Amino acid sequence: MRIVNTRPRERAAKLSSELIALGYQVQELPLLELCALPLDEILIQQFRALQHADMIVVVSPIAVQLGMQYYQQLGYVSTLLQQKHWIAVGKSTQHMLLQYGIQSVCPVIETSEGMLQLPILQDCRQQTVAFWRGIGGRTLMMQQLQQQGCHILNMLLYTRRQPTTPNDVQEQLAYLPASILLSSEESWNNWLKLAMQYPLLQQQLAQQIYLVLGERVSQVVRDYFSTQATKVTILTLTDLTAQTIHQQLQQYQVHE
Repeated sequence: MRIVNTRPRERAAKLSSELIALGYQVQELPLLELCALPLDEILIQQFRALQHADMIVVVSPIAVQLGMQYYQQLGYVSTLLQQKHWIAVGKSTQHMLLQYGIQSVCPVIETSEGMLQLPILQDCRQQTVAFWRGIGGRTLMMQQLQQQGCHILNMLLYTRRQPTTPNDVQEQLAYLPASILLSSEESWNNWLKLAMQYPLLQQQLAQQIYLVLGERVSQVVRDYFSTQATKVTILTLTDLTAQTIHQQLQQYQVHE
């Protein structure tokens, strides 16, 4: 079975190799590209305010890397970070924090909705929650915490954009249909933009199996195809581990 891994290039390699080890054919077709934002005056002020934060939510491994890089660049004492409560969106982010000696909690379902179910966030009124994130990411979670009475420190460390279409994309599309891994609504939107450029993909949109992280984005994909009056296979993932993807595909084949 073929899987199209649409994760950003720097996040795709480990998952691709693990899926290959499980016997899958894997194509990497990044639908998001992550670009660091400069350490400007706004960020410098936010890092200064970080010492007063009660919790730090980190949404990706690159957010860990950039946050720690900038924190160290400013000469702040790293032991202060040990005193904070840390929340990682997923296992890969949690593992990256461990490389800096930081313990964190991680939701079972690696989404904003999953993080909002964590006990540590059930009563955080009047507390300050810092977010290390990219532009456009985790806005739902921040809005809900603000409604609960939390103070939000919104630290934008990188931007996300649609990568330049690779020269061999026409050749890659010839191997479809396949199982398409989607980790965010932005990835799904960029998949649709790609389909607008390539009629072959547009014709085959409903023929793919969609492996989608989280119920919210799965519903977005369902809603799109419901307007087309088209039946499609959507498998919802709780996380982005190779084992979870494998289990979902195995269960689908059994019931197919």
